[in-house]
Amino acid sequence: MSSLVRSLLTGTVLSTSLLISACDTGTKPHHFDELAKQGAYSLCINQNANSAFIGSIHHGGSFWRITPLDRLYNWNHKADEFSNMVSCGFSPESNFVATTDNRTIGLWNGKTGESLGLWNAPGDIKDISLSSNGQFALLAMTDYTATFFDIKKGGIRRTLRHEGVVYDASLNNQGTLAATASDDLTARIWNLQSGEETQRLAHNNQVRRAQISADGSLVFTSALSEPGRLWDVKTGQVIHQFTINSGFFNAVRFNADNSQLLTGTSAGKIQLWNLKSAALIKSWQAIPRNTWVSNNVMIEDVAFADNGYLAGASNGRLFHLD
Repeated sequence: MSSLVRSLLTGTVLSTSLLISACDTGTKPHHFDELAKQGAYSLCINQNANSAFIGSIHHGGSFWRITPLDRLYNWNHKADEFSNMVSCGFSPESNFVATTDNRTIGLWNGKTGESLGLWNAPGDIKDISLSSNGQFALLAMTDYTATFFDIKKGGIRRTLRHEGVVYDASLNNQGTLAATASDDLTARIWNLQSGEETQRLAHNNQVRRAQISADGSLVFTSALSEPGRLWDVKTGQVIHQFTINSGFFNAVRFNADNSQLLTGTSAGKIQLWNLKSAALIKSWQAIPRNTWVSNNVMIEDVAFADNGYLAGASNGRLFHLD
């Protein structure tokens, strides 16, 4: 191949890459806080957007006050040993935090930092969601189940069965309804009082997120290589679809009156949507730690704050957006 042809091809590839990057960028975050220097296994933000928990790589878990930024507590599942905390969740009131490593659940008092106990799970955990006041936890499991667990007293209340790995599990605020997302190409809605599966929401690829709204009326799902979907929980019908250019929606948050939706993708895009029309209001692009490694960063959680929006990322940064 001649040097001229090689140069032309290189220029074409470079131009195409720049075009793709330009089309896929959003507004830069206002600023970011550094919660972990080497990245995170998990990061979650409370409902009021004033506290966050991060399960950092190599340095265990820590609980942070966001404004002013301060690390208040260091949490681990074993004394004198850093735990790999792969998932976390706040109770709706933000007074309790649940953390998990592969097979252990920890419950913590978010006000005092006190450990309230550790429990062993029946299998490997992918995700955890807490009910009001930390009474119950819903675990997404690799053993093809979602387990509804009495986290304070111990004991399994319900076992919700899929035909594939369950990646995500969420609860409404009352802890009466659940949404689960699975490798079996479905998301499902469950009545936790009866254990009944009330809706089966079919997709064409593995479903990675199923987020139910606080009031239990809506659920947002995201499958690989598919648009996000907003569903009516009662009817099981799709209300809106949400386009995505790359990756999948990894973080989802409804606002208080279900009029807006905040999402974060596996490719670092954060987007604010009008929930009534599915119109995009604004988008941002998370800043990677090292562009030589990757231009993308996974968004782990998003939240509505009093003066804007927050997004926590797998590179250990908490982005402030306006």
